[in-house]
Amino acid sequence: MVKGFKLTGDLQLRNSMKQLGSVYDGRAMDIDLEAALEPMRRETEKNAVSVRNFAGKHSAFFPQPTGTPKGGHLDQGVVSVKIKGTAKVRVWWVTFAKRARYIAHLVEFGTAPHFQPRFKGGFQHPGARPHPFFRPAFDSQSGNVLRVLGERAWLRISTAAFRTGKK
Repeated sequence: MVKGFKLTGDLQLRNSMKQLGSVYDGRAMDIDLEAALEPMRRETEKNAVSVRNFAGKHSAFFPQPTGTPKGGHLDQGVVSVKIKGTAKVRVWWVTFAKRARYIAHLVEFGTAPHFQPRFKGGFQHPGARPHPFFRPAFDSQSGNVLRVLGERAWLRISTAAFRTGKK
């Protein structure tokens, strides 16, 4: 039979747990999410550069303009950005900015033949075949994003726990 026991250190444990709860706040989470999405953003950018180079070499009917267009090339508009950030919910996207936000879907999925009225007299554009650049980057990096985020979160929390235990 157990007659009695004495528990010590419970107040210190509670205080340590409270401190650990505040270690991974919104700011820390945003830093880790941005770092975790960076490989996907870079891969998307790299794929978009290869699409730009492909279009410049293989477009005899519609040669590509020289120089940088107003708003930049598709690869220059790939960004990772926080969409929503509340105390409980964080939403980050790899998305497109500037000119890229208007043309990314056209390059990714292609276009059907269509009339171009804005040019002198207008003409019938033959359409463009799809050049997927974002989906391959997403497929190749999505597991990596979760792995990096988990590693960074674990490092942050375990380091704080170790420091709390030393006090």
